[in-house]
Amino acid sequence: RSSSSRAPSSSSRPSSRDRGTFIPGRTVRAAMRVLHVVKKFPPLVGGDATAVAALARAQRRAGDDVEVLTSNSPVGGMASDGAGDPHVHRVGPPQTSAQLDRITVRRARGLAAMQSWAKAHLRRGTPDVVHAHAVDVGYAVAPAAKARGIPTVLTCHGVWFPVTGRRSGRGRVEVALLRRGGYRGITAVDAASVAALKSIELDAVLVPNGVDVDEFAGERHPGSPFRFLFAGRHERAKGLDVLLEAAAELRHKGSAPFAVDLAGEGSLTAMLRTQAQDLGLGGVVRFVGNLPRPDLVRAFLAADAFVLPSRAEGFPMAILEAWAARLPVIAAAVGGIPHVCTAENALLVPPENPGELAVAMATVLREPVTRQALAERGHALARGAFSWDAIARRYRELYAGR
Repeated sequence: RSSSSRAPSSSSRPSSRDRGTFIPGRTVRAAMRVLHVVKKFPPLVGGDATAVAALARAQRRAGDDVEVLTSNSPVGGMASDGAGDPHVHRVGPPQTSAQLDRITVRRARGLAAMQSWAKAHLRRGTPDVVHAHAVDVGYAVAPAAKARGIPTVLTCHGVWFPVTGRRSGRGRVEVALLRRGGYRGITAVDAASVAALKSIELDAVLVPNGVDVDEFAGERHPGSPFRFLFAGRHERAKGLDVLLEAAAELRHKGSAPFAVDLAGEGSLTAMLRTQAQDLGLGGVVRFVGNLPRPDLVRAFLAADAFVLPSRAEGFPMAILEAWAARLPVIAAAVGGIPHVCTAENALLVPPENPGELAVAMATVLREPVTRQALAERGHALARGAFSWDAIARRYRELYAGR
């Protein structure tokens, strides 16, 4: 069941006479009604959850009315976007973050609940646009939106068919859903995904994720020993087993003391704990769990470097957050990462290569000048090119069919 069964509210909104009619090609009006549809939303962690919450804040600052349709994840009284918010509609069976990362019967029931909610609550012209943030949730709501004359925009926070292969079961399903969605526009957050979508004859455009640099403007509190931070899901795609092997190699070579904080959780957390113990990293690696947003920001400000050893990525928001916190970034050169991270602002390593990852970790650990240069260049890029207000304006153009 939804935490709010009402349709997108309109009592406090300008009338349609004041707001104008939504017609592609006309001047984009000052305010719009937007419904975001996303698998996860805070307090759950994940790139799509964080991105949609930040985009919604930017759109509200611009005067838009924004609501969110998402999975019925437990909020547990945590204070964050969507916890008790009447503009956030949580539907379907309760699902944890790890459950939402797997294809299960429960997940299918959640998608069916989104579909039912859309059929029951979307009205002609309300909202002005539906913005979906994954192929499966987009396909769940697009037919109801289309039947009511509401355009749908899809944002892909990474695509899987280039990784698994178009002929794989997952690849075939993803491509079919992409082609059948009937979207007004498709965007991707990284250039590699844009190229992949164009390879299957879909006209995708690049709209990157952003970051609120001011959110990380607090005083930095690095301590001792030197602390590496990872933040994300504990799943195979994130390569945390590679990070643990690299940490063991770095320690074996007699480096200066260091620690590794692993924020987040996932289906592999228990296995990773065992691996850390087997590698003799019990006093080095800390599993800090899923952190509420304020605590996650504090974790960035308390770290000395950020490391992302992924096997597959779109373009992860965590890198932008690390730059916002003035951290040097070490990342695997996969997906859209090399399109933004260069030798000027990050240390890139091959995926699934603990030896090269250990060398990069040793570099930032031992060379403060390099560490500072990477951090400052990354921070300048985050502040200059990735503001959420600028990205919200770009989405406004896409909503209008431009």
